[in-house]
Amino acid sequence: MKTRWAASAAAVASMSLIVSGCGSSIGGDEGSAGEDQGPLKVGLIVPATGQISDSGLAMQAGFEVGIDKINNDGGVGGQPVEYEVQDNQSDPATTAQIARQYARADDTSLMFGTITGDSAVAAGKVADQEKIPFSTVILGDPAVCSPYAWAFGPSNRQLLSPLVPELIEEYGSDVAIVGSDYIHPRQYAARAKEIVEASGGTVVAEEYSPMGTTDFASTIGRLQDAEPDVLLSMVVGADAITFTHQADEFGLLTPELGFEGAPLDADYYGALSSLVDGREHSVRWSDARNDPESQEFVEAYREKTGAEGPIPEVAGNAYFAIRFIAAAANDAEAHGREELNAAIESFNYDSPLGQGTHFDGPANLLQADMFTATIDDGSYTVTQEHGEVADTETSCQ
Repeated sequence: MKTRWAASAAAVASMSLIVSGCGSSIGGDEGSAGEDQGPLKVGLIVPATGQISDSGLAMQAGFEVGIDKINNDGGVGGQPVEYEVQDNQSDPATTAQIARQYARADDTSLMFGTITGDSAVAAGKVADQEKIPFSTVILGDPAVCSPYAWAFGPSNRQLLSPLVPELIEEYGSDVAIVGSDYIHPRQYAARAKEIVEASGGTVVAEEYSPMGTTDFASTIGRLQDAEPDVLLSMVVGADAITFTHQADEFGLLTPELGFEGAPLDADYYGALSSLVDGREHSVRWSDARNDPESQEFVEAYREKTGAEGPIPEVAGNAYFAIRFIAAAANDAEAHGREELNAAIESFNYDSPLGQGTHFDGPANLLQADMFTATIDDGSYTVTQEHGEVADTETSCQ
């Protein structure tokens, strides 16, 4: 579904696929728009339908709240930022088609979005070919190494290294890994194996299931046979809810089992609250952060969406990501895609994600703080501050 450019962020409807407006001094490729450098225009790619739609729409809402904040503060280069939204339906082929449309529109300055790793690969390859900046906010390593790809979500190392050693120390050294069968869960598992081994643990089982699986009985049976002390789960989307409930019903998920991974994300709390309350979870941001900037975002997000439960981390990532990009563009007085890309690369930004957050390494990973949150009665309360978790390594190609 393709939408038009609009001129007012106030016209955005809650959680809907429409465009909000306002712009900057940044256009497409330098010189392509003539002397008049138009507003910064962002092509947003959202899985608004399908199994990942809840996360996709949360990302969109966080992004839109960020655009509103930027525009209310004067925009970029004195002009309001504009954006266009298209639904990729979590399909890589559709994602590539949308990305090409955005990239070949001279006035599009930046591509932003996607949720699943395979769709990020599709968009990332187009961004690299067409030399247009592309920002993701999903958790995990970027699948494409490119000077035009910017990963605002925490990497697998940043997610795993703060908490896995503690889980092994508390629950035991035998670790099982389970995931949905696509790129990101397998990359997560590869990094987990390294950290488990370095922490004195052993991976005793590794299982994957296709997206859309409704019966995890055989998978759970094999996991039980391995008798793990800790379970790391990167089963995602609607499958995360199904798997976790069945793991509980079949007796795998007990208080004696250490448990970490995607099902503990705030996205799933409404469906899994009784199974994750009391657990600890590794996060880059939580809506329980009490700093003024986080709480301003929380208030605006809830007003926009009507959401009462925990705010998904991907929404917070999207909010702070687009603000980082706008601040970088303003600081460098960037014009054109290449200048915007260079501005992002060299920028340091202070926010609730950390002081002086910046990109580093061949995959452009954001060097930012990480936290351990304790989940309780709908609150992801930060109970440990790990500071900046540096990571410049990645499995991307």
